[in-house]
Amino acid sequence: MFRNRTDNTDPGVNPWRSAAWLGALLLAGVPMIQARPAFGQVTIEEALAGSVMVRARVADVFGDRILVEDGTGRILVELAAAADRPAAVEAGQILVIEGRLRGRVLEARRVTLAGSEAPGRDAPAAAAVPAIQPGTDALTEALTRPADIATMRAALEAIGFRTAGSPVRHEKSTEIPVRDARGRAWVASLDRFGRLEEIEIADYDDDNAPDRPSFTVADVGRMVEREGFRPRASAERRSHHFEILVLNSRSELIELHIDFAGLIYKLVWVR
Repeated sequence: MFRNRTDNTDPGVNPWRSAAWLGALLLAGVPMIQARPAFGQVTIEEALAGSVMVRARVADVFGDRILVEDGTGRILVELAAAADRPAAVEAGQILVIEGRLRGRVLEARRVTLAGSEAPGRDAPAAAAVPAIQPGTDALTEALTRPADIATMRAALEAIGFRTAGSPVRHEKSTEIPVRDARGRAWVASLDRFGRLEEIEIADYDDDNAPDRPSFTVADVGRMVEREGFRPRASAERRSHHFEILVLNSRSELIELHIDFAGLIYKLVWVR
């Protein structure tokens, strides 16, 4: 209840005969199977609309984060989760980045130097990359360009919330009043890149919740499953509520706060 991969050439195989055979097939027009599916490559401007691959130049490097740019704009890229990436990333390199867009941050899954992409990537050339202006504080510029309301609204709608008022911008975050599918009022907090940080029931008062739960710690996992979440760990009891790590419908890791009445009153994104 919730209210809520040495060369192992076979000595019996003549490589010249194999090459001739392959050439004959190509001349005959026999299509060859590509090792990897082709991906559509887009500009940063298009990536902000939801695409997952960009070609751009590194403007600056900040540890596991890099700022990249092309002729249409700039975007901050997180490299920490990239399973395949160059040994060193330096300013001025042209990279092809595959990943997932979260607000105005591209979370990279694979990063390659331009020209080293796998065969079959017949992607169009990227827009011309402008020269980096000397003296430009790239990180400051990126961090002071807040996400637009459309980006924030899309992030909220993707998890079942609709905006119910104007955003209130703070120095490092933005708060937006929202409502869930049941009409309940919540307040969503997003960081400067438009990524969700937490959502809490508006005007929630824990004084109205019981001092003791009417259910056990073991019950919490089953309760959140009924609400569409997938538990990733056992619930933990705190002084006035339970906390449990779950995955939502978008496979995002979230910490749920549940009071002793069984009400989920806060969702906190874990990164």
